[in-house]
Amino acid sequence: MLLVDLIAANPKTKFILFHGGYPWVGETGAIATRHPNVWIDSVWLPTISFTMARRAYQEWLDVVPSNRIMWGADCHHAEGIYAATEVTRRVLAEALAEKIERGELREDHALRICRQIMRDNALELFPQLRQRLWRKQPDGDLPAG
Repeated sequence: MLLVDLIAANPKTKFILFHGGYPWVGETGAIATRHPNVWIDSVWLPTISFTMARRAYQEWLDVVPSNRIMWGADCHHAEGIYAATEVTRRVLAEALAEKIERGELREDHALRICRQIMRDNALELFPQLRQRLWRKQPDGDLPAG
């Protein structure tokens, strides 16, 4: 909550709130709802608390546009990144499945949201990642991604 004045004073600056603001995940959602220059990155949240991460994804998706929620894995080795990816996929799948079961979300929308959170939102926020992640084809184009 101490960042709110800074965020409001800098509307052209993009802010990314890491760890979903743990343990204040509800407050993080409220900040992102009010400020369109704020993204939520749930890095480590699913690993810290699977239950809180599931609840956070559900709450955030009620109040924050799905294109402003991301995840990351800042591990130092491939095994850690793989494990963090799998845990995040599971928690996000459970959160979205519960929304589908309650009739709050269609399955095709849940799949789109999952792709956004797991990949597309970061590529949109950081367009330079495309050049770093994919080599150009012989014709000069980037592969479809």
